[in-house]
Amino acid sequence: MLQVETKLDALREQLPAVRATGYFNAGTNGPMSIAAHQAIVDAATEELKAGRIIPGVYEGHAVNIERVRVQLSRLFGGEADEFALTRSSNEGLSIALNGIDWAPGDEVITTNLEHPLLFAPLGMIAHRYGTKIRVANIGNGGGDIITALERQITGRTRVIALSHVMWSSGAVIDLAAVAELAHAYDALLIVDAAQSAGQVPVNLPETNVDAYAMPGQKWLGCPEGTGALWIPRHRLTDFVPTYVRYCASDPAGYIVPCPGSRRYEMGEAYAPAVLGMEAQLQFLLDEVGPEWMYERTRALADHFLASIENIDGVTVCSPRGQIGGLVCFNINGAIPQDIAAALFERNYTIRYVAYPPGPTVARASIAWWNSDEEVDGMVEELRKIAADPSTIEGKGAPA
Repeated sequence: MLQVETKLDALREQLPAVRATGYFNAGTNGPMSIAAHQAIVDAATEELKAGRIIPGVYEGHAVNIERVRVQLSRLFGGEADEFALTRSSNEGLSIALNGIDWAPGDEVITTNLEHPLLFAPLGMIAHRYGTKIRVANIGNGGGDIITALERQITGRTRVIALSHVMWSSGAVIDLAAVAELAHAYDALLIVDAAQSAGQVPVNLPETNVDAYAMPGQKWLGCPEGTGALWIPRHRLTDFVPTYVRYCASDPAGYIVPCPGSRRYEMGEAYAPAVLGMEAQLQFLLDEVGPEWMYERTRALADHFLASIENIDGVTVCSPRGQIGGLVCFNINGAIPQDIAAALFERNYTIRYVAYPPGPTVARASIAWWNSDEEVDGMVEELRKIAADPSTIEGKGAPA
């Protein structure tokens, strides 16, 4: 135990934000390391002082991006050239969904637990192309989701689009099983990895998914405006670039997209953010260690869930045994907005989730950087709130 505590203490020293509050909201934005912050500051300062047009700037930026692709490959599997750098998971989802040759009447299957930034591009393609969205009710994600999804499949199904980790329940979805279902009906599987990247382990080629869109700023702790889209080589022809930067072309209309997933990139990524992302991913790979990171996150979250499950008045909304680090819950007599506000006053930062058709819940993102004492301390504060919910009434803003 001493070794774990020593490692944790050393890592927490590199994450100042986790020492300022009980940091339980990586599902929105994760804590950035000192190394990542310094890389951003140094790069921005260099741009300010030396300018952005000196020889070697573009060549150096390209090299930095290639290094990030290699890091992503180390973290998530797959080949480096299968990763396109994006600015968010939403951008990656939009690239994938808009890259399909839709016809009126084509259908997409999704679930009741999805984030609005998956529903939004699905709605856009429905308006633009006349596609139909079919929503599978999978409860909290802890039951037989394969049967629920298969009930929605018809002869017009082109895509299943869902999250790897459900943002409003914390359920971790068996992607390999969903991919097998999709491919059995000649459909593609597009995955929203907003809550999974950096929270749960994944080897992308082993999942057989067709597109995996992740953000940088959440569980990975990278800067805002960073992310990645993974599309395996054998699926490149299934997703046409919506906008084109890297290609060969001429005025007659001849065009050949760049090899690999780089074809999906816009091009002008903010150089300091790319360097910050590189430094943060290197911190996770070299100092934290992915295996330790995932195991500790899961163990802490399981402990937290089991602890609050035994508090009178607390209802756990996450499926036991099927979570990573997200734990969703409610307290009888209290609304989630008030719970989040009350905990913030007590130096524990969580959030509430309220977006139909999903549930309205309080949500704690339990992560490897949290100490055992912080987790147990938040449990005790929830015990006090559950004993007299009237003490926190009106503390949070209305949904």
